[in-house]
Amino acid sequence: MKTDRLTQATENAAVFLLPPYESETERGDALDGAVELMRQAIEHAVRAGRDDLAFKLLDLVHEVERRDGR
Repeated sequence: MKTDRLTQATENAAVFLLPPYESETERGDALDGAVELMRQAIEHAVRAGRDDLAFKLLDLVHEVERRDGR
């Protein structure tokens, strides 16, 4: 179990080493994809009985949309 958690933590940390996409279009597309995944996660959180997490995700979606002018 600890090995699984350590592996997952390492993979999670490695994501932050990725460079951003070069073009504005690619970055916008990636952000759109992230918002879509968060919206899907909201449904899963609600269905799992974790509306507290769903509301946090919704707040994050709204923050992205405000910052990006969507």
